[in-house]
Amino acid sequence: MKDDVSLVEQTQRDILEYISKNNSNAQLPKEQEFVGLLGVSRVVVREALSRLRALGIIETKRKKGTVVVVPEIFGGLKAIVMSGLLDRDTLRDLYQLRLMLEIGMADFVFRNKNEEIIRKLEEIVACEVELERQLIRTEDDDEAREIAEKLRDVDIQFHSTLFETTGNKSLMDFQYLLRHLFSLYAPRVKKDFHSHTIVTHVGLFNLLRNGTADAFRMAMRLHLKTQFENMEALVDKAVTK
Repeated sequence: MKDDVSLVEQTQRDILEYISKNNSNAQLPKEQEFVGLLGVSRVVVREALSRLRALGIIETKRKKGTVVVVPEIFGGLKAIVMSGLLDRDTLRDLYQLRLMLEIGMADFVFRNKNEEIIRKLEEIVACEVELERQLIRTEDDDEAREIAEKLRDVDIQFHSTLFETTGNKSLMDFQYLLRHLFSLYAPRVKKDFHSHTIVTHVGLFNLLRNGTADAFRMAMRLHLKTQFENMEALVDKAVTK
């Protein structure tokens, strides 16, 4: 079985090499042609092609046969992450990577920001401020939970907009993936939820509009302070899902 697996993996690499040496947009040879080209059985070729198809590198189109496509980098990773099979150390690594990226993307956010982005973020923080006022005023627990859910959505909108501003699709896909994996934006039901937040979204927005990338980066580090402090608990929650 080990030899069979190794043969499939080698065949997969051989097919990728064939793709790189030939027109990547062209139709691939049929299975039987690969059998002759690579000197392996049709079963091995079929399995190798199946793996490449699962990775999103090739796909079969009607009347066109098997063709090469541009794969989504996180397409295969999404299935792995959502499988629930990752161990605690791997989950911690992924979560730490998320924090590194969000702190480190300041220069790209500043390079790509424009008036449209500023207006969008201004609307988001204004909505958040109003919801916070409502949460403080309400004495009804059900209403408080409803407002907290809305605040979570606004929180997601704010951070997602920053990721979108980088203009990096892979970064946006990764953020979306980890956001759902770790439930990073849990509903806030305590009325003193800002008591542990050193820099709020309003502060980040003001720095983005009038400050520097370096100041924004430092502020983001402080904004995520509770994420650092609660990292182990968030990882534990992901493990027990």
